[in-house]
Amino acid sequence: MDDVLKPGFAGSFYPADSASLEALVRGFLDNHCEPLENATGMVVPHAGYTYSGKTAGYGFASAPDNVSTVVIIAPSHRYPFRGETVFETDFMETPLGMCPVNRKVTSGLATRMGTVVFNEHSLEVMVPFIQIRWPDAEIVPVILGIEPDCRKTARLIQQYAPDAFIVASSDLSHFYPLATAEKLDRLVIDAFLTLSPERITESLEACGKSAIRTLLHVSTLRKAKNAVELHYSTSADAGAGTDEVVGYFSGMVIK
Repeated sequence: MDDVLKPGFAGSFYPADSASLEALVRGFLDNHCEPLENATGMVVPHAGYTYSGKTAGYGFASAPDNVSTVVIIAPSHRYPFRGETVFETDFMETPLGMCPVNRKVTSGLATRMGTVVFNEHSLEVMVPFIQIRWPDAEIVPVILGIEPDCRKTARLIQQYAPDAFIVASSDLSHFYPLATAEKLDRLVIDAFLTLSPERITESLEACGKSAIRTLLHVSTLRKAKNAVELHYSTSADAGAGTDEVVGYFSGMVIK
């Protein structure tokens, strides 16, 4: 019997109706971006689609067309644990259907990581984009907890999934006035663009800073040469006001 992780955030972070969800994701992807076929990974945001879906769409639309395995690296928001965990399930389910997990890769990672499985929105909201963008792709769900070893995680990903596309899930600053948020967010974006994991410090305002740092460690192992900014927005752009905004960013790493 297959082990399936049921959706935990359909109807809140994104639509629970399959037709509405598909139409929404396809709309986000319809932004005239050209796929960057030499890209190896990206940062995309993970808030409710109303707020961050447009910015996420720029990332997924700019990613390579031919992707068969996607490693999703996401931060834990609700389940406190130390280190790293990989989800050893057979499928993750969304209203669009079952998304297969690459069990060969997850089994390899599980020899050096935890295997606790739970619902996490920063992971789950990536899956419908993957299902639409790469219908035949398998995923590798990796969640980072407190004080993860980003360098070790990157080495393991490179060992067991050397050709996988990497998605680092992260929003930027949370609940600052717009002008302050834009300055804080620019610090993260500028650090990302240097391709230096050491520049992604704990002082930066990004809930997925460890996911970004891990992506950059993988990119170093893959000898990536460039990083580009694709799109930046805040919750204010979605009409949420300017007093307490959240920042969203999509950026690509290129070989």
